[in-house]
Amino acid sequence: MEIYLIRHTTPLVEQGICYGQTDLDIAHNFQEEVEDIKVALQHFNPDKVYTSPLMRCTKLAHSLFPKNAHEKEERIKELNFGDWEMEKWNAIDRKQLDPWANDFYRSSPPNGESFWELEQRSLSFWDEMLSKHINGDKIAVVSHSGVLRVLLMKYLEIPHHKIFNLSLDCGAIVHVNLKDNNATIKVIKG
Repeated sequence: MEIYLIRHTTPLVEQGICYGQTDLDIAHNFQEEVEDIKVALQHFNPDKVYTSPLMRCTKLAHSLFPKNAHEKEERIKELNFGDWEMEKWNAIDRKQLDPWANDFYRSSPPNGESFWELEQRSLSFWDEMLSKHINGDKIAVVSHSGVLRVLLMKYLEIPHHKIFNLSLDCGAIVHVNLKDNNATIKVIKG
């Protein structure tokens, strides 16, 4: 099975803002970013496209694969930052932010979710998706940094406290080739 994990393009938001599940539109340079991604995917025609339902992902999925079947999937949304959504990172109370930053895997922002919860829902989607596509299908997954990191943790056996050492810029592409329960991972665009 051949799978391309694709992170959304640059969202329309001021730098330094916490925006996990906020449904942001795309930045003005969207078409340029799409063209760069298309070059990297020029020989890839997926049998199925799964996308986060957030606008920054659905617009990219439709621009990249306008003729392919798309399925919106709630479980591959970004981390829910709860009360911190659309707040400036440097304005969040340090008494809340520091404990979360020291244990983001198990702790969560107020009214948000932990990275462990993101991992559980992402892997639930992943396992179900793999069970549906056992005939060597070609799959595109258009999602977010957090979801891509969860899947890379799984296949590269990276511990959660090290996964943010890996850079995954907007528009990043990771190729996952699965054969006989073995995965080969290749970062196409970072």
